[in-house]
Amino acid sequence: MTRNQWNESTLLTRDEFKRQVFLRSRGMCVFCKEPAVDAHHILERKLYPDQGYYLGNGAAVCEQHHWDCETTALSVEQVRSAAGIQCPVLAPAYDAAKTYDKWGNRVWPSGLRSWGPLEADTGARKALAAGGFIGLMMPTSYLEDE
Repeated sequence: MTRNQWNESTLLTRDEFKRQVFLRSRGMCVFCKEPAVDAHHILERKLYPDQGYYLGNGAAVCEQHHWDCETTALSVEQVRSAAGIQCPVLAPAYDAAKTYDKWGNRVWPSGLRSWGPLEADTGARKALAAGGFIGLMMPTSYLEDE
């Protein structure tokens, strides 16, 4: 497929998602060009009612970079850029003009974050703690000037 043939907004099966994500990066991690081991969901699939298997929400990554994506050491924007995503597919109710982390938490200009719908999710909390970002989390009601 050429770059123009990628349809980033078509819902795929899990297997087709992995196949197309790997095909787009030629089986290499989008960050280091080592062999990819996972088709990473850029925004957590739990945020999507249909599980978010869109090419515009996937990136092929090696084991280390997959962990960096999960812990949010690599931002959603960095992952999309590295993967060459032209048309990101956001979960419903998310605004393309705002910044979010992998777990659907709002990232504010100060670097603080306000919890999204996965505040109670054990995996999200573990990943954010491992990445050193749990201390930046503010209540859902937190607002700051943009």
